[in-house]
This record gives sequence, C-alpha cells and structure tokens, in this order.
Amino acid sequence: MVAGGIAGGEGELFRSATWYDQTINWEARLGREIDVLAEVFGSPGDGGVIDAGCGPGRHACAMAARGYRVTGADISDEMLVVATEHATKMAEDVSFVACSYAELGDHVGSGHDGIFCIGNGLAVAGTQPDVAASIEGLCGTLRVGGKLFIQMLNFTLMHGENPCVRGPRVVTVDGVEYVSFRTYQFGQHVVEVVNTTLWHDSGWQMRSWSGRLIPIERYVLVNLLEACGMDVLHTWGSYAQEPFDIAESRDLIVVAEKRG
Repeated sequence: MVAGGIAGGEGELFRSATWYDQTINWEARLGREIDVLAEVFGSPGDGGVIDAGCGPGRHACAMAARGYRVTGADISDEMLVVATEHATKMAEDVSFVACSYAELGDHVGSGHDGIFCIGNGLAVAGTQPDVAASIEGLCGTLRVGGKLFIQMLNFTLMHGENPCVRGPRVVTVDGVEYVSFRTYQFGQHVVEVVNTTLWHDSGWQMRSWSGRLIPIERYVLVNLLEACGMDVLHTWGSYAQEPFDIAESRDLIVVAEKRG
C-alpha cells in the first residue's frame, strides 16, 4: 500500500518493512496458509514456485522449508532486505527479485510449477489496467499444468457495509501493546484505506496511514485468468476451502491451472 499521513521520526516506523513484519501474527498465518498452498501445488517439483508480492519473505521461507525451490518477488527493496535477512537466518535457499508483477517473467522466466499472490497483494497493483497486466505477468511464469493461487478480500461484501471496518489487530512490540484497525471507503474503481494504530506509552498515542486498493471482484478475476489461458479449479471463501459465498465470505481465494 502507499503510505501517507505520517511525517518523519517515529512515524517512519509505522510504514517500514520491519514494523510491518512485527505486526503480523506469523505463527497463526503460516499455520493456516502453508498447508493449503502445499496441497494446491503438490509435491515439490523441478520448476519451483514463486511468491509474488513476497513482502518480508515469511511464506517464501516456509515453503522452502517444505522442500520447494522458491523465488520471492516484490517491488519494495526494503521488504526484500528483510526477506533476505529471514532467509539467511533460517538457512533457507530462497532467491529474491525486485520487480512488478507485470515484469515478473522478464526476471524469472517461465516453466514454474506454481505461483501464489496472497495477503491482498494483487489489489495493490495500481490501476485496473495494471491488474490485467499483472495477471498476465503472473500466468506467464507457469508451465502447462502449473497452478496459480490468489487470495484477497471479498470486496463485493465489503462494498455493502457502511461503515466498513476491519480489526482490531493487536500486537505487542518491546512490551508495548499496539491496537490497529482499518476503515475502507469505496469510490469509483478504487478503495481508500486508512489504518489507525493506538497504543499507550506515557499517555495514549495514535498514528494513521492511508493507501488505495483496486476492488477486484470474482467475475473480473476469473475472466482475466481465463483470457490468460488459465482454467479456474476452485473459488473458496477462506483457507478452510469452503465454497465462495459472495454475500458471506470474508475472503476470495481462486485456484487456477495453466491449460495446454
């Protein structure tokens, strides 16, 4: 997301890759998500898998620990610094590249067994044309039969909520408890997001940052994937793999396969 509304000093902490990494409950996320990714991709193959929008590299390292040859890609050099530190610390053989989704094939080539783009990563691609170019870039890295896994928010459900708020998310860093929530305001073809964090340290304090998402709906995503030579295998509403319900599911997960 594009950070804003925080000026210098302490505020830089809240939009840094290190801070983002600290605010995620990685034990819970990886415990919920890695088994599903491994199930979708099957046994590790020679083609390897790509973590598109890898952020601080936690998923890439966890997949490497399962025996997959993994490439992590992110447009943020700062995130890749943190990701490389994690891979080195965990002694996992993960390679990282700095590029956009659309440019991914130029950096990693084709013929991969799988690619995943999760944590709402595709929705930050930029504009609607950028989303289409991004999906083309993701699909172009796969071999025939290769699998693609995309997870994002169910924007259709959220659009009907007024106000639309997600949270709270609570994390403790250096003995201080931070409570964050996000509000989503839908405009024409864009969602404005404001993340607010509260904490008590010599009095109550608050920091906010803002960003934009592209609200990608299921039918748009499915049509773009099919146009890129993909067959959609599953649409789930969560990592529990229940069928996607447009009026109930909090998430949208799409699994697709590259057709011959």
